[in-house]
Amino acid sequence: MKKILLIFIMLFMVTSLYTKNVSEEVNVPTIGFMNNLTELKEISDIMDVIILNFVGEKDIDKKELLHGAIKGMMDSLDDPHSVYFPEKEMKSFSEDMKGEYAGVGMVVTKKDNYLTVVSPIDETPAYKAGMKPNDKIISIEDVSTFDLTLEQCVEKLKGKPNTKVKINVLREERNERFDVELVRSLIKLKYVKHSMIDNEIGYIKLTQFSENVGKDVQKSLDELVGKNMKGLVFDLRYNPGGSLKEAIDISSLFVDKNPIVTVKDRSNTVEKYDRKGKAYTGFPLVVLINGGSASASEIVSGAIKDHKRGLLVGEKTFGKGSVQNLVPLNDGDALKLTIAKYYTPSGESIHKKGIEPDIYVKESSNFIPFDGTITNIVSEETDKKSDKKDNVNKKKIEKNKVDKSEENKEKTVQEENTENKINKPEDIQLNTAINILKGILIHNNNK
Repeated sequence: MKKILLIFIMLFMVTSLYTKNVSEEVNVPTIGFMNNLTELKEISDIMDVIILNFVGEKDIDKKELLHGAIKGMMDSLDDPHSVYFPEKEMKSFSEDMKGEYAGVGMVVTKKDNYLTVVSPIDETPAYKAGMKPNDKIISIEDVSTFDLTLEQCVEKLKGKPNTKVKINVLREERNERFDVELVRSLIKLKYVKHSMIDNEIGYIKLTQFSENVGKDVQKSLDELVGKNMKGLVFDLRYNPGGSLKEAIDISSLFVDKNPIVTVKDRSNTVEKYDRKGKAYTGFPLVVLINGGSASASEIVSGAIKDHKRGLLVGEKTFGKGSVQNLVPLNDGDALKLTIAKYYTPSGESIHKKGIEPDIYVKESSNFIPFDGTITNIVSEETDKKSDKKDNVNKKKIEKNKVDKSEENKEKTVQEENTENKINKPEDIQLNTAINILKGILIHNNNK
């Protein structure tokens, strides 16, 4: 028995020594309940002081105090992307990722304590109202956002469909503040749109890297290739990002080289993500980006740029180069925690820097979303709306033929054509992408 006990003690000493050496080598902090007793006791003592002495307008709830302590821990990280989700907010976050919620339709973050727009989401009230990346929301319903948490701000922006919410916006490029009234709606997000611009050039717009969008992008590619597409515009403007997995899947559709992206955690452990599946490389590619292209959008853009698969056209991206992980807690709450930074295939970190386009094209000042869509591109549904509008215009012209002379008829048609041009501002970035692709196709045909 003594011999067995001696062997056990020796094994314990060797194991402890090995653990200590490994910990020192990778600088792993001491964790676990027993190692946190001092700090936990202090939190418990503070809760007791509050419960015994605080006089306020509401009863004290221990769970609410604990939630406040957890929020304080997350706030102390000074990272707007690391947040604590109580059960109610976790449910709201899950709804957003699944693509349906009631709100105004924009992705926001806290930047220098200002509630800042990362990107308005396509075909939503915020998008139609002309909200832009880097707009600062100073107040919501006359309540300053400066001292509110990101979650509190989001909660104020959300609400029942058909209710109004007033926000005050600072747009620094114009050095002006103005009010915007948004009507909340049920946001049902269609993340992928595609169409043929003409007989040669296809167009795909991706608005968010949500669940299973990689399959939708591949389906769009298959349809466009089936229509004899010879060049593609891939539009990532105003795309705030989302799933790392979907970013890798979508990058793999265009890039046939490795890696797609590398990720480095706090212990400097590097994980390399290689491409997978089928790659569509038989056509020239132009990717549209701007200040609203963030996170997963930047992973795709960085892979395409570094591997020289296509050209980036537009404006510098947002610059979010960190990776978050969702950590569920036992009571239905969760933490969204920054766990790593990612690097483009060439080893560049774009965090707080963004990705520069290959060809810089500034968005025209008069270009705004038109009926929630990019003006030069129409889906089948928009086509039907346009046909109805054309029929109405034709009826008006036919009526004018009866009532007016030949001279007046010609003048009326010219006025209607001019009005249509005025109502449809030009998308310079998209037109530039189309012209680049046409030039590449002409060059390739002349070889």
